[in-house]
Amino acid sequence: MIPRRVFLATAAAALPALAKPAFRAPIGTNIYSLRYLAEKDLPGTLKLIRELGFREVEVGELYGRSAGQFQALLKEAGLRATSFGAAYDALGKDLDAVAGQAHTLGAEYIVCSTIPHSAKHVTPKDCESAAATLNGWGERLVAADLRLCYHTHGTEFDRSPDGTIFDTLVKLTNPKYINFEMDIFWIVYGYQDPVKLLQRYPGRFPLMHIKDIRKGTELGGSPADVQEDDSVPLGTGLVDVSSALLAAQNCGVKHYYLEEEAVDAVPQIRQSLRYLAGLR
Repeated sequence: MIPRRVFLATAAAALPALAKPAFRAPIGTNIYSLRYLAEKDLPGTLKLIRELGFREVEVGELYGRSAGQFQALLKEAGLRATSFGAAYDALGKDLDAVAGQAHTLGAEYIVCSTIPHSAKHVTPKDCESAAATLNGWGERLVAADLRLCYHTHGTEFDRSPDGTIFDTLVKLTNPKYINFEMDIFWIVYGYQDPVKLLQRYPGRFPLMHIKDIRKGTELGGSPADVQEDDSVPLGTGLVDVSSALLAAQNCGVKHYYLEEEAVDAVPQIRQSLRYLAGLR
């Protein structure tokens, strides 16, 4: 007969190891992360982005190029634009022109950041006015085979009858026409939990910015209160990045962009990429 302890050891070895949850989605980056380099040498910066291992990018500033010229540089570097950032005022001034730029770049999404607000934070009145506008823009963009998202900046989380101002914004916007880009830095800055928000609104966050907040940063203000060096390598700050990413891949996020605010971003990006590799 096989001794009991030998049998148990053999049986245990035969069982497949319990797989820990892993993050599988590809990661892109926001070119804004390397804005200081891009201002000096855009072609070289795009080449660096590809050398760092990224294949997809979110574009905002065109650095003096036309959309066609920018797209040619992306193609030469082996990069693909999936999202294009545009200011609220630019969308209001000429939505068709912004849509044309997005099409030229090959982007599927247009991202609007910061709805107009006079106070430090977004108010219910601001929210109601902006929601109607965003719904209208989103409907027009869907007809042009584009998708509109609003980028959270932590100013949308004061209390409202619906829970928070952001809950009101979600309630007033039509998911057919307008959804959201979650920036986990700014979500935590607004005293919110990215995981809970993703689970509360599955499918409403097709885009995500991945970045971390320096420990000790004072939370709850406005973006103007935050310093560039309050952005730190993933896994070293206040944000539970791994939990957010694991929840995101089950809640409808389609594109992820590593973003750095730091002036000397490249060393932090490399460290963050090592952190992300450990989640796979």
